[in-house]
Amino acid sequence: MDFISRITVGKFVIYFMIMRMRFAYLEHTSTMSLQTIFLCLLITLCAFQLNIEAKPLDTTSATQCGYQSCNRVQEGALNVHVVSHSHDDVGWLKTVEQYYDGSNREAQYANVSEIISSVIDALQANPERRFIQVESFFFHRWWTQQNEETKQIVHKLVENGQFEFTGGAWSMNDEAAADFHSIIDQFTFGLKFLNDTFGTCGQPKIGWQIDPFGHSSEMASIFAQMGYDGLFFPRIDYRDKNNRLNDQKLEMIWQGSQSLADESNIFTSIMFNHYNAPEGFCFDVTCHDDDIITEEGQADYNYETKVKKYAKVITDAATHYKTNHLLVPMGGDFNYMDATKYFGNLDALIKGFTVFPQTFNKKPINIFYSTPSCYVKAVNEAINAENIELPKEEKDFFPYATDSQTFWTGYFSSRPTSKRFAKEALNFLQVHKQLATFTQATNESELFMMQNAVGIMQHHDAITGTEQQHVANDYARILHEAFLDSGSKINEHISKLLSKDASKPVQLNLNQCLLKNVTICSETSHTQFAVVLYNPASTPIKYPAKIPVDTLDLIITAANGENVKYQVVPSIAYVEGVSMKYELTFIADLPPMGMKVYHFKPADVVTFLLDVDQSEDRFKLGGERTSAILDQSTGLLESVRINNISAKIKQELMYYNSMQNSGRNSGAYVFRNDGDAVAINQDGAEVTTYKGDIFDEVHQVYSDWAKQVIRIYKDPELADHVEFDWLVGPIPIDNKQGKEVITRFTSDFETGADFYTDANGRDLMHRVREEKSEKISGNYFPVTSEIAISNGQERMAVLNDRPQGGSSVQSGQIELMIHRLTLRDDYWGVGEILNETENGVGLKVRGSHFLTLTHDEDQNVERYLANKIAFAPWMFFDKHIKLSAINSDITSEFIGLNEPLPESTRVLTLEPVAEEENTVLLRLENFLPSDIGETQTVNVKNLFVHFEILSLEEMNLAGNARKQDSPRLNWYNYASPSESTDNSLDVTLKPMQIKTFIARVKYVN
Repeated sequence: MDFISRITVGKFVIYFMIMRMRFAYLEHTSTMSLQTIFLCLLITLCAFQLNIEAKPLDTTSATQCGYQSCNRVQEGALNVHVVSHSHDDVGWLKTVEQYYDGSNREAQYANVSEIISSVIDALQANPERRFIQVESFFFHRWWTQQNEETKQIVHKLVENGQFEFTGGAWSMNDEAAADFHSIIDQFTFGLKFLNDTFGTCGQPKIGWQIDPFGHSSEMASIFAQMGYDGLFFPRIDYRDKNNRLNDQKLEMIWQGSQSLADESNIFTSIMFNHYNAPEGFCFDVTCHDDDIITEEGQADYNYETKVKKYAKVITDAATHYKTNHLLVPMGGDFNYMDATKYFGNLDALIKGFTVFPQTFNKKPINIFYSTPSCYVKAVNEAINAENIELPKEEKDFFPYATDSQTFWTGYFSSRPTSKRFAKEALNFLQVHKQLATFTQATNESELFMMQNAVGIMQHHDAITGTEQQHVANDYARILHEAFLDSGSKINEHISKLLSKDASKPVQLNLNQCLLKNVTICSETSHTQFAVVLYNPASTPIKYPAKIPVDTLDLIITAANGENVKYQVVPSIAYVEGVSMKYELTFIADLPPMGMKVYHFKPADVVTFLLDVDQSEDRFKLGGERTSAILDQSTGLLESVRINNISAKIKQELMYYNSMQNSGRNSGAYVFRNDGDAVAINQDGAEVTTYKGDIFDEVHQVYSDWAKQVIRIYKDPELADHVEFDWLVGPIPIDNKQGKEVITRFTSDFETGADFYTDANGRDLMHRVREEKSEKISGNYFPVTSEIAISNGQERMAVLNDRPQGGSSVQSGQIELMIHRLTLRDDYWGVGEILNETENGVGLKVRGSHFLTLTHDEDQNVERYLANKIAFAPWMFFDKHIKLSAINSDITSEFIGLNEPLPESTRVLTLEPVAEEENTVLLRLENFLPSDIGETQTVNVKNLFVHFEILSLEEMNLAGNARKQDSPRLNWYNYASPSESTDNSLDVTLKPMQIKTFIARVKYVN
């Protein structure tokens, strides 16, 4: 035998012995014979003699992540992709820290740090095993606690594709109540961490939205624009699911945006059952299913039975999909705390299909460890090779129903104060990012706490309000601490930007009044103070600044030294001994991405307290362009004129009684009404009218727990809407009946069954009221920013200041749910009633709605108003600034943009890139849809006052990869369009398009 032949034989023998040892492991053999061990050693020595490397299988010597790491599929077989995963809620029944460290076991046995550590150990034992990690929050928390040796092990597992990131956002966000800007931000945050830690191998390619309670088209569009190739979820309406099962339409190409067309296409797969392992095949410490016993002599031997049962699950599911591939999730909530046990059973199960071969339609079943990305790649190849056409989808998947009486539409409105707090945090985060960019801040921890808080709050049991009360309290704590952290850093930035001598900045002492909504602000209780207003929007704005005060003798001085006119009215939120009596409003004229300082000092004479209007005109508000008339007998709104369009519109506060004691109760997730809506006060409301040069308003008192202010501004730039400022709570439960409080607008428009709601603050979705078993709750949809109706010529739209549920339950009507209290659990897991309290009494909620009328061709008015609400200015207060210091030590104005952007275009993100000097993340958006918007071009070279942009590198939407390096899989008939990128500083934005760049900049002052 020649030398080469001897090497070949040697390799074969070594391979044979390695496989023999592997099978011994798989059969749970605890020992091997001395002869076997001796023979292995002998072969190893022979290999060295023949200069052959006798190494165990090592796939980590070179990077083989992503599609390159996928196990080979088998032609002519049903290929079953086993996906090991754990769904780890970022708060729900336990707080985020309790879930991470495993404490509070009486609430739930779940320990995420144990899951990740256990999985890493188990993956090293068998290179065939795979696992997907989804929530970056938990992995980041775990990663920071590991030593260098463990980190190197994880790097190898990531590089060989065994440990793959899927989803990758900070949390698995909700898709109904989350704003698109929050979603993009928290993906950017999570993906940047993965990219910085693992490079391209850390970049997810698949959306894994397995637990949100309904799915939005904007979410599909976001995934597509981030370069993802596929999206998975199980939860859709039970009727839709049955139809898709029957028609093999569980997989589709989903077009998320009509404006963006094919750019928003993404392959979408709806799971056959749920995200849990099939019944009987959960093998973790919290599971109760039998392990797989492979030794025939044991009394509990069940190997063949288990394999055949699993084959039955597979064949039942495979009939509903078009290709010869099937994804089977193997995991569930907080699974793999004992990953060795779980994977050991899966090893045996997979091997069992070779020991006991199974077939599907006379084809062998090939089962193996896989990932969602490998499944998508395999389906893509099958689709293109076999010319299989997938259906195309354009609608979204709301509302989600599990049966004819259970529509998951309550969480659209649950915990309204938490929803508002989260929205304010998003706004504040943008302010912080912009100011940090202007001052060249590059500290990695600069934005961390607020980014962390915003990311956590988008979780599908946080922004939704479907968590337990102690968890909601913890979310509020996380947000509050983030506000304090950001506030202290923003104070430094503003001090630098307003100081006349940048080398010796004046140290300001700016604070926030987070409770000014309920007229509590210690800073404004002093005899003099200053207010700094920062405008994060890309256009100048006139902003009605509302400030709680206890004194009436004030003089406001503006930047130019002139006194500013203001009006003061009694606060509807006043509580004696707790809050402040009055609310002061003045109009601030703010530059784009800039700020102004206003100084307040005592006046000698009280001149601006509005007197009560008791004239015959007290039931009429406003002027010629925008006005409102109230019914004199009821005190309710009767008609309005806005933007020179007149309409009869009645508005009132009402409530539905919650369904309870029925087995299908209204609760944190589910809205189910018991009967029609009831007026809070059958006789209407008591009214008090105040009129002045800045605004007219009427105070309506419905009861001791429901009040409202209707306000119209006189300035033409603010007269495009009527503002409704409502205060509701504590909701009375003396009759032991839960209540769902709504505001309802009833117009004389003939609108039929059609209405429109926004998708996460972006595209408007056409809704059609349907005849359903639950005719009210079954026609509720998420409203993040706007709900509208049209009679074919004119439109009525209502915009909101936080996510809410809404509908048009009759022609010409719009209603939004603003507060809810339920006295029964809906039995979907949270295990508590929804009855929030504050200081020992029921929760009070204050919020705003904005009513506008436009012609159909002028829908842009609604979008501009929505933009102003989303990018509202932020107020900072300083009780120490002296009037003499303004213009001597500090400037009274800062301007961030050299010129405003076109009204339909905005700087969505301006953020310093941590630890990279003179580098910023820039995201621009054209927010009008294609039916009313136009392509805009912006030259960004000298857009910003304090720095010049030298070059742009276009990234995907999340900013974690260059756009030119982010090719996506192409699908039959639905190829994703490629878009050339260049280094031009002229940025062209089509309607609804967002572009993301890494910009190299040069600071000029």
